Amino acid sequence: MTTTITHNFLDEVESFTERKLHHKIFLQQLIDEANKNDTVQKFEELAFTGKYVSGLFRAIKIGQANPEVTNLQMIKEDLMKNIEKVITLIKEMTSNLNAEVFARINTKFIELSKDQFNNITQLVDDLNQVKKYLNYIKRNFS
Repeated sequence: MTTTITHNFLDEVESFTERKLHHKIFLQQLIDEANKNDTVQKFEELAFTGKYVSGLFRAIKIGQANPEVTNLQMIKEDLMKNIEKVITLIKEMTSNLNAEVFARINTKFIELSKDQFNNITQLVDDLNQVKKYLNYIKRNFS
């Protein structure tokens, strides 16, 4: 991928996946910070982890409905570990924002209450879509 992400990248993601992103404004903040601080690779890592977490959510949902699945606890532990990784990456990528903006992000995504868990779940879904588009770009334009 290039060293910066274009400003219309998220519009392209929505067009490619035919889905609206839940937290497009926040994702744009992350992209702006990644471009400004030359940490696009960290954003790509966040997208990869988000896609992985999204897959873990699916595995748990399927596993709960299937009594033959015996490693559900291990999948749940992996899920929590990777949600923590998503949160850590968000903290790292937003650490240079002013205190007020960082506090809003903290309240919306980082403090893991029920509302924040719902927000982080939606964000992970968005990151899954972003990663699909990144994979498409890498396969077709590299």
